[in-house]
Amino acid sequence: MAKDLLLTRRGFLRAGGMLAGTAAMAGVLAGCSNGGGSASASASGSASASASASGSAAATDNKVILGYWGGTCEMPIYVGYEKGFFKDAGLNCEIMKITEDVAPLMANGDLDCFELTPDKFKPMEQGLECVIIDSLHYGCQQGVASASSGIKSYRDLEGKKVAAKIGSISQIVLAAQMKQAGLDPDKVEWLTYKNPQMQQALEAGEIDAMAAYDPWPDIILENVPGSVRYYSWTYDEELKNTLCCFVGMSTKRLNENPTLGKMLSEGFKKSAEWIVANPEDACDLAINAGYVPINTDTGFTRDMMIQEVKDYRFVSGDRKAIDDSFKTIWEWIAAAGAMEDAPADIEKYITQDLYNKMVKLQF
Repeated sequence: MAKDLLLTRRGFLRAGGMLAGTAAMAGVLAGCSNGGGSASASASGSASASASASGSAAATDNKVILGYWGGTCEMPIYVGYEKGFFKDAGLNCEIMKITEDVAPLMANGDLDCFELTPDKFKPMEQGLECVIIDSLHYGCQQGVASASSGIKSYRDLEGKKVAAKIGSISQIVLAAQMKQAGLDPDKVEWLTYKNPQMQQALEAGEIDAMAAYDPWPDIILENVPGSVRYYSWTYDEELKNTLCCFVGMSTKRLNENPTLGKMLSEGFKKSAEWIVANPEDACDLAINAGYVPINTDTGFTRDMMIQEVKDYRFVSGDRKAIDDSFKTIWEWIAAAGAMEDAPADIEKYITQDLYNKMVKLQF
């Protein structure tokens, strides 16, 4: 099983500052994703059909390309498209599956809007041309440990082998929690595994714990006897009130037509409200249209998906939630030591410089 060791503090800092998290969930099942693989963007089946244009100039001007990786937590994209909420807001939508990094797609005009996770915060600081225009939900990142590891929380990670993507937000948050508690994240052997391989590695004793986006932690909890959830943006008191997913939009496209951002936010708001009121119907919509496969090989089931949708708090149009979460996430990044080039006044840098650069709310 391929794996890369993150051995030094310098290596950790470098990983935190790189364009982290650009690899998509491997295999046929994607989770709440943070990037892409190496193939080109594509569309197939019901999930790929572009909305029919009205033939008017307005329809052409209001065309947006919505991208998705195939995770449960992208439900507002699927619902907004399939239920017509984006169309009702005045948009002419095309939807496609993302299978490569979003940067060239946006630069070429092939992608306008997608789910933006905190893994994109460092790339945005370093020049990735997209902005946060709204929020999607809370939750969707978790960590699971084996029964024999003795791990119950981040306080037990020193001396352990933990599979977490190098420079990923899960690794950064765990490291930040450890440092804030007076522990040393350099004493953790951070390993990188493909998501579908983590269960096998845990069962084989190659790792003591893992941390990733859903659904992989849920699959392990269901299938590995005695496994323990030790880290969760859904359940942990210190994490659950921080947004994990936002609406990202191409800066170029927003500048070309600022009204598109407001229309997208209107569609996302209606989608969030419908999902909260109809969680099971939302899951069936995503399954039947081919956005999120339930797959016996991976162990992901309809019941798992429904529970995830019920656990996540889908929210749109909450400025305070976005502002607070943005600040908190950057504070975690700073605490983990992944803001090595930041100025001395970190708070001003986060709340003014980075915020003004990265957040352009459209509601």
